[in-house]
Amino acid sequence: MATIAYTLMFSEAPNLIRSDTLRVASSGGPYVKWLEEEEDAPDGARRVRAAWLVRNLLDHLGERQELLAYLGQRPRVTPVLKEEVAALYPEIDVDWAAIERALSADPGRINVSALSDDELALTLRELAQERGLSLMDLALRLGYGQRQILPEVVRLLENVGNVARFERTSGSVFDYLVEKHLDYAFVVYKARLFFEGDEARLADVVRDEPKGFSDAAWRARREYWRGQLEAYRAAKRAPE
Repeated sequence: MATIAYTLMFSEAPNLIRSDTLRVASSGGPYVKWLEEEEDAPDGARRVRAAWLVRNLLDHLGERQELLAYLGQRPRVTPVLKEEVAALYPEIDVDWAAIERALSADPGRINVSALSDDELALTLRELAQERGLSLMDLALRLGYGQRQILPEVVRLLENVGNVARFERTSGSVFDYLVEKHLDYAFVVYKARLFFEGDEARLADVVRDEPKGFSDAAWRARREYWRGQLEAYRAAKRAPE
């Protein structure tokens, strides 16, 4: 691929999203996302990974990603990059120190299996971004094609007052969700399956979750969520 420029205007990329029809997500600071691209080679085209500077935006359909700047396969934060981003997006406050840390960090990811349920619930956005996913991307992988429940959960838990109240009321965030918001707790459970790479179990859970919009279907879903969460929590309490 011959692309070497850092920045990319809207007209040069058909998949970019016009910022004048969107608003920035609550934690919408720019971050690094790695995408695959094709590169010409003597033995034919090959797939490589390249970094982009992106941010999350919201519209009536949910959260989307806007590509701000192409950083390349061996990205660096340079004065030229900073100047071009500032010129193209003067309204955006970029935390360049955080971008540099992301580019220089080890490629390893957060060990999700070592996170408590509360820690997982409170880092859903970070875990998604770490994998180059928007909240909508993650929601689709969790089986949510219509209701934007994942952004609902994230926004609820990004409010420190809510988190403190949940902990006071039930002892932990996840316990509160199980007691008061079974659907939200089930989102966190499915997110754990996804982030831990248990694709087979996640597929089973999505397939078996009762469908439909009737009162009976809603009751069946709640019973299903409750049963799955009780089994999950019992397994965690079981001795090794």
